[in-house]
Amino acid sequence: MMDLSVFFDGMSKPMLREVHATAYGKKGLLNNALIQSEVVSFYSSEERMQSIRQKLESWQRHCLDLIYLSGSRGLSYNELRLSVPAAKSAELQKFLISLCQQFLVWRSSTPTAVVYYGFRNFEENIRYVPEPVDPSKGTHVGYSVLLDWHVCKVLGLAQRGELKVNGNGTLHRRSRQLCLDSFTSASKLWSSAAESELTLIFSFLTQNRWLSLVGTNLYPSEKALDFLKKNSFRLHQDILSWWLCVRFQKDRMLCKSLFKNLSTVTSVQDAAQIFWVLDPTFRILDKSRHLGWENLPRPLREAWLLGLVDFTLSGQKGVHKVEQVALNASGLEWLETSVMPMPEASVSVLPNFDIVASVGTSPRILFVLSSLAVSKNDETFLCFSLDKETYLSGLRSGFPESEIEHFRNGVKTPDNVSSALDEWNGSFYGARVRTVRLLKIDDAKALNELSAFPQFMENVEEFIPGYGFLIKPEREEGVFSILESYGFCPNASRALENAEKAPTEEWRKDFCIPRYEAGTPDYELRGGQDESSMQSSLDATKYGSLYRKLDTFDLVKVLRYAKVTGTLLGAQVKDPGKRGDKMKEITFYVHSLHLSKAPFNAEIQEVGSEENHPLLLSFIQEVKVMQKKSV
Repeated sequence: MMDLSVFFDGMSKPMLREVHATAYGKKGLLNNALIQSEVVSFYSSEERMQSIRQKLESWQRHCLDLIYLSGSRGLSYNELRLSVPAAKSAELQKFLISLCQQFLVWRSSTPTAVVYYGFRNFEENIRYVPEPVDPSKGTHVGYSVLLDWHVCKVLGLAQRGELKVNGNGTLHRRSRQLCLDSFTSASKLWSSAAESELTLIFSFLTQNRWLSLVGTNLYPSEKALDFLKKNSFRLHQDILSWWLCVRFQKDRMLCKSLFKNLSTVTSVQDAAQIFWVLDPTFRILDKSRHLGWENLPRPLREAWLLGLVDFTLSGQKGVHKVEQVALNASGLEWLETSVMPMPEASVSVLPNFDIVASVGTSPRILFVLSSLAVSKNDETFLCFSLDKETYLSGLRSGFPESEIEHFRNGVKTPDNVSSALDEWNGSFYGARVRTVRLLKIDDAKALNELSAFPQFMENVEEFIPGYGFLIKPEREEGVFSILESYGFCPNASRALENAEKAPTEEWRKDFCIPRYEAGTPDYELRGGQDESSMQSSLDATKYGSLYRKLDTFDLVKVLRYAKVTGTLLGAQVKDPGKRGDKMKEITFYVHSLHLSKAPFNAEIQEVGSEENHPLLLSFIQEVKVMQKKSV
């Protein structure tokens, strides 16, 4: 956001004098400092702002509130079109220009969009205020820190070599299904919630380089393993810090201002409007008391997955729709202190080889469990089953003996389980065939010094007197670093395998939301085009307001355009397989397209209905883009 004083400071002197004359009705002043001071004083008046705001229509006031709610992000013209009634979209541009001329908002022109921002002077007075509601008696659901467990589960699958990518860099279908089958807590409520969580987790892992690509397999990177070993207690905090960075561009004030509206129970309609300013890519359903998962803005879904907010589900049997949203105690503490409270941790090993662990258990332990044992559920208290075959398979994935010792020290096992683990570990670590690195030091003095250097000896498995050392494979980098300080530069490869960075494009396109960088203020406000000539040109295309028969390729383009912009479409529909079926005219919004396999269809919401339903593309005989006069 920008102060009015900064805004007027960048305005040309002739234009500033015109603004001053408009405000005070006098011309001829030559003192530029006095002109600017008086202009700032006049236009920063709260009384003037409130007087203008009170005269606005409800849709105009709502539009202004959303611009200020968006904070430093701002909202583009095309995004704001999705927030106003379709019948008012033709008036939107003229209204936005009038707001700029009255200096309640300012705009910036970028290469791809015109973006509108509020002034810092009014941000405390122009606020989106949710309507007060009484707490519902519906089912209250939270997600706790199940996301942490799922991150460990994905890393465990990668450790066991079960995650593969296709030739184009996308996650293999079977690997994707393995992950989705693990996220049953989310999928029990909404089938698409598991997909949202998968996108969130892989966006975090790939953007932070926690996954490495070796051939077609994904494995945990050294960075991820090192973090779990040294800082696993900070996992949830690091995920939240990353999310704050990518969703709010590190703007913690914007984050706090949005979540503050949820400190009391809020209707899902208001909560969706609040977080829509971060994900203004769709039209929110009007006058709907309940919203499904797919109708929520992505940041609000992610806030629930991160354990910051709780949802209250409606009382409808068999249909899980969100009725109310509220910030929970953990989310409130995170907002106030920037630190998420530590969840309760507990691990119990039973004589029947079952292990019960809370999702608040150290991620380092959960990661090992996900690799060595079979998880039997996906709830706040996790149950694992140990058996020899799965345990040895996990050991073969490359766990060093020291990590297994740390795991056993972190859990208390009954005598029979402890005895079995001793036997299983002995069968694997007791006799090993592996390639090792011998480091030979010819300088006797340097050899003796290194053998007495504790930081160096941490990186080796064994000292061979008179010869050198047996190097730990995972500590090679530390060995070479210390050797360089002694003047040695041995000619050896430091990487045992040529690992590459895991591909990110698949997750980036599903996770990232367009955001525009604020440019210089547009003082001239040249946004108007001749509406009649523009409309006649538009009518000549497939996006015109006249009915046109289109082939499938062009029809898909029009439907995608309507989905992205929230444009109302009209269509003449008829089942081509029924000779006696009559042509019917419908008007609708497009919510999603399903084009992966035949029969192709679009999920639509007809005007006057609150429910979505599928429409086969083959049923659409003619289509047109609805304008104000047609609504």
